Amino acid sequence: MSDEWEEDVDPWIVKSVTRPFENEWLALDRYEVVHPGGADGTYTVVRPRRLAVGVLPIEPDGSVHLVGQWRFALGRYSWEMPEGGADPGEDPLACAQRELEEETGLSARSFLRVLELDLSNSISDEMGVIYLALGLEAGEANPEATEVLKRRRAHFLDVLERVADGRIRDSLTVAAVLRAHHMAVTGQLPQSLARAMLGRGEGEDHA
Repeated sequence: MSDEWEEDVDPWIVKSVTRPFENEWLALDRYEVVHPGGADGTYTVVRPRRLAVGVLPIEPDGSVHLVGQWRFALGRYSWEMPEGGADPGEDPLACAQRELEEETGLSARSFLRVLELDLSNSISDEMGVIYLALGLEAGEANPEATEVLKRRRAHFLDVLERVADGRIRDSLTVAAVLRAHHMAVTGQLPQSLARAMLGRGEGEDHA
């Protein structure tokens, strides 16, 4: 039986590649290519130096911690989970632990690696890793000098609603909230936590 989800071979032909720009954050690679349709062309790929890491802290009562900040590239304010970049060779978990503590002052007894994703796959090879943080303990936040952050604790369903209606747009946060919801309704989280997150008992049938 054939698999409808079967992957295909790479149809692109690369003739040459140059790197016209790079700094400590990213590099640009410019490819001379033959397109899948047979025409010659160019393709420029953005290659970030760091792995994107996000961590969604969830309290036993079903609330989550978010941080708000002005995003320069977008020109607007953004509410999102604690996020940062893992240096080349750095364990993403160590980055998640650091960003959680720096941005919220929280530490966690348990980190669940729940998702990996490609963030903008038409122009970039940037990848992201998402964790859920459980068993939270409060401490003192210590954000970077370039960060002016607000903190907010809100119930998971309120955050889910803001994801669903587009008020929360950060891609890592959207993915994390939807993944956490899926885990809660399919019994992949502790029953008491799922009940608290869902607030209406949808998780009650799962051990």
